[in-house]
Amino acid sequence: MGSDVRLALYGPREWQVFQRQTQQRGRVEVAGRLLGTVTSVEVRFKGKSAAGKKLDGRWRRATIDRTTGGVSLSVDLPAGGWYSLEARALNRGKTVAEWTVDNFGVGEVFVTAGQSNSTSCGQFATQQRSGMVSSFNGTAWQKATDPMWGAHDLIGIDPAELIVYAGGSPWLAFGDALYKTEGVPVGVAVTGHGGSSVHQWQPGEDLFEWMMTRIWQLGPGGFRAVLWHQGESDVEMEPGTYVERFARMVEGSRNRARWPIPWFAAKTSYHSPEIPKWDNLRADFDGIWDSGIALPGPDTDKLTDDHRDFDGLGIHFSVKGLTAHGKMWAKTVSKWFETQ
Repeated sequence: MGSDVRLALYGPREWQVFQRQTQQRGRVEVAGRLLGTVTSVEVRFKGKSAAGKKLDGRWRRATIDRTTGGVSLSVDLPAGGWYSLEARALNRGKTVAEWTVDNFGVGEVFVTAGQSNSTSCGQFATQQRSGMVSSFNGTAWQKATDPMWGAHDLIGIDPAELIVYAGGSPWLAFGDALYKTEGVPVGVAVTGHGGSSVHQWQPGEDLFEWMMTRIWQLGPGGFRAVLWHQGESDVEMEPGTYVERFARMVEGSRNRARWPIPWFAAKTSYHSPEIPKWDNLRADFDGIWDSGIALPGPDTDKLTDDHRDFDGLGIHFSVKGLTAHGKMWAKTVSKWFETQ
């Protein structure tokens, strides 16, 4: 049908999550480029919202830039998903081409950063249960799986060999638990790097710039918050140094993004059963929380024994630990939602 008409749809993409602006609603941006002669392009959305109501399914007319061929439409939709989109090109009232996009939604999106326990270094890969968690690597979205793509420490690794280099993350359990309480799709953009220090996340450093690229790609208000899990590499820092470096990183991200990005920081200093916590670093995290530099994240030093890999002897998490870690993050974020 209409072989001389082409439409390249840039968004929404399959498995994309648009950040909701209120508990009930968010904006979905349709964008593409049209080749061929048409009178109009119309779009409609189908699916069921988080409240259980069907979308109205009516056709909406998109804007066509006749100079560039650009097609755009901004639509306020109820929180929920997965949704589907149907687009059609009309020429003098006759449909000459059609397109569809499945599995996108309006929900919650998060950027995660830090070191190995923020990426996919758990002992074994995990699986999501809800089917409502997706991930973003900067260029594409996919139904989220371990190892979570997009992390800085996976740059240059052949996707076929990922399982050799990475295992499980807490983010599938996080998304499952958050979906259970919020009823909306959850998107996660992982940017961390195993073994990294907060020194390596300062403005201008490679890891900071990698994270900022993801923040820019999602855009102002395009995600809910940054979830930070890092500290194991910095347990011997002089008191106050971590607070100073962390504050510089957060302030730099907000200045560069030009919007007041919320940050959450986990309290993490665990090294082994013999050294389950470092009081000096924990005190610095208290300072970060008390000063309001970042919101309180979970205290993951509490996850000991069989929550850790290698029968409780490791610094990373077992599957049980990854699940508990993800649920702790979801509980933290859900409680914050109640105050908004």
